[in-house]
Amino acid sequence: GRHLFTILVAPEKRDNILHKLQEKGIGCAVNYRAIHLLKYYRETYGYKRGDFPIAEDIGDRTISLPLYPKLTDLEVEYVIQGVKEAVNG
Repeated sequence: GRHLFTILVAPEKRDNILHKLQEKGIGCAVNYRAIHLLKYYRETYGYKRGDFPIAEDIGDRTISLPLYPKLTDLEVEYVIQGVKEAVNG
């Protein structure tokens, strides 16, 4: 089933967008990261940034937005407007 709704943003703006959404009370997070950059894989296998550039690009650009059964249409509109403002502002 679907349990996450993700968007891709410019990597250099991701953390700023994330912060702006959280300031508006929108529960968003970074749920996807390039696996090879997690501590275990770096230390165990010696992976480093640049080894898998496509995975890194996706991990650097992805934000998960709220998605759950009781999300109302009004809340969906609030999230949409918040994303528009955070991305454009």
